Formats: sequence, structure tokens, C-alpha cells
Amino acid sequence: MSVLWPRLTASIAVAQFESVKTAVPAGSTSHPAQIYSAVGGRHVTPKEIESLAGELGELAQSFGFPQRTGDSERIQFDRRAAEIIHRHMDLSWSEAAARDVWSFLALIALPDLTYWRFGIRNIERWVGSDLTRHTWGRLWWQHVTFASEPGLLDALTESDLNQLLERRSIGGDARLVRALARGIINRENDSESRRRLIREVTAQMRRRLAFVDVRSLDEERLSSLVSRLIDRAQDTSRV
Repeated sequence: MSVLWPRLTASIAVAQFESVKTAVPAGSTSHPAQIYSAVGGRHVTPKEIESLAGELGELAQSFGFPQRTGDSERIQFDRRAAEIIHRHMDLSWSEAAARDVWSFLALIALPDLTYWRFGIRNIERWVGSDLTRHTWGRLWWQHVTFASEPGLLDALTESDLNQLLERRSIGGDARLVRALARGIINRENDSESRRRLIREVTAQMRRRLAFVDVRSLDEERLSSLVSRLIDRAQDTSRV
């Protein structure tokens, strides 16, 4: 049975974000205006929310929390945190796609960690308007996407993930994301070269998806398609 987590509607979440900008509160297990999905599963308990917050807090401390740290430390935190969030949040895919769930997590359950990770400048990191950019929602989905090949996730930079996951036609197909990541990692290790390559190959793949249903391809044919596009993208990026 999947677990239902509290939700903050968009209007409540935006108002809470405005208050957080004034003073970041300690985490809590509830909010007076929270709601739940009407169907499926049981409500998460306060103890379960505390358990998630506690484990993430201990992990954050190992990477310098509450002091500000460099991008490298925070990205390493993300990679470890993705597994923790997925393990504690036994969500159905429909529940994980609910933006209001992630607003609750960032603004109520984990405001101190959200602030440490991204600060207060970008509302998308707090309010679940785009789950590819939300502090915690994006990690849950990253874990799902790369669960069968976790080494791929470890090898990707934040910029790589943005290119792969923020394009809905690509990011919505976990198998395609992994195939592209695998091919790119095997070709380029230099960060600047990889950045140029991944931008070009994702642009070419998006054009190809207008004519090819990659879900109908077996692994060998998908890998072959990705390899051909990477060859072409490398030639283009060198011009």
C-alpha cells in the first residue's frame, strides 16, 4: 500500500514561501492547511516524517550543514539523498507527480535543509511548480530513473541532468535517459566538451522523436540509435 503525504495547495505554498523568506522555521510534521489525496493508500505518520527529516539532516551534516558549502559537496549530498527520499517515501507514481506533496516537504518538513541546499532566491526550489527543479521532487524522480544503473547518476553533473530530464520528451522515458547518459559518459569526460555534446545530442534526439517511437526499439537498436546521434553530435560540436 502506498503512503499518502500531506499536500500544500499552490496558494498556501506561495504564502508559506513568503514567510520563509523572512525567517526559515524549524521543520514540522504538519501544517494547519494541509490536505491529502482523496484516494489510495494510508496517511504518513508524524514519526515517519521525522525519520526522513532526521536521516537527511544527519547526511547534510556530513556535508557541512548548516554552514554554506561548495557545489561539489551539495551535489554529493543530492546523490546520497535521492536514495533516502525514495526509501522513506513509498509513493505511487501519480502521488510522486503531485506538486503539492513536494511543496509540503520543502516548506514544512525540511525548510532548513531546503534553505541550505538552494537558498531562498528561486521559488521553484520550494514550491512544486516544476518537479525537475524542485529541491526534493527532482531527487525522488532521479532515483527512479537511474535505479537500475545507479552508477550513471553518480557520473552525471547537475548540468547533465538538466539537459536530460528537463526536456519532457526525453526525461519522461527513463530507458531513453539512461541510454543517452550511458553513451555520453562513455564518449566524453571533459566537462566542457560533455556540455556541448549533450546539448547537441538531446536537440537531435528531440527532432528524431517526431518520427521514431523509441519505446518500440529493443535495447540493441536503441543503443545503436543513440550511438549514431552522438557520432553526429560530436561532428557538429567540433565545427
